[in-house]
Amino acid sequence: MRKSIITILMAGTLLTACKKETRDVSKVVNVSYPVITLNGAPIISQSVGIGSYVDAGATGTDDVTGLSSSLTPVSNNVDLTSPGFYGVKYTMKNSNGYITSATRLILVTPVDPAVDLSGTYARTSNGKTVTVTKKGTGLYTTDNVGGVAGNLLYVFDVYFGQTSNSTIEVPSQPNHLGGDVYCNNTTLSISPADTSFSWIVRGSGFGTSVRTFSHQ
Repeated sequence: MRKSIITILMAGTLLTACKKETRDVSKVVNVSYPVITLNGAPIISQSVGIGSYVDAGATGTDDVTGLSSSLTPVSNNVDLTSPGFYGVKYTMKNSNGYITSATRLILVTPVDPAVDLSGTYARTSNGKTVTVTKKGTGLYTTDNVGGVAGNLLYVFDVYFGQTSNSTIEVPSQPNHLGGDVYCNNTTLSISPADTSFSWIVRGSGFGTSVRTFSHQ
């Protein structure tokens, strides 16, 4: 009986000694993100029409390996038959698993390409002048979305689009304050006597005032 017990114990010891030990291994990496470069402008305009919108594409660069490749949109909701702003979105994951995204905005507009609202406008409440610049058919930027006369922190460019002879849209877009900004309650009035527009700026601490601008 004693010999049997010893033999069993010795066999158990031998099996334990031969068992392969496994350990979890983790890798510490820096938090970083790939870079997506859109081919062409970040916001463009297209005339109302038929067919499907084909985007100019984008290139993604893995910031870890340095390798670049062409990207395919993960979403494209552009409807060329209906005026408004739409988005084409791209995403990319780097070698460490971190993901970034980029979106191009597309304005679909029915307005005549010859229409030009660009020029100098003044905010009616404080007289501050802003510059409106045409970027494409129905597509514009203003260099001071709020008509701010004082704090330069709130002075920056914003895109807006003309979606009919009497309407404009200001889509959500990034700003240098680290957030997004957009406008609602928009109006557009075009007459031989004057061209004016108004909106409420949403985001970045602009408040709820209606800001009206008149062509000079």
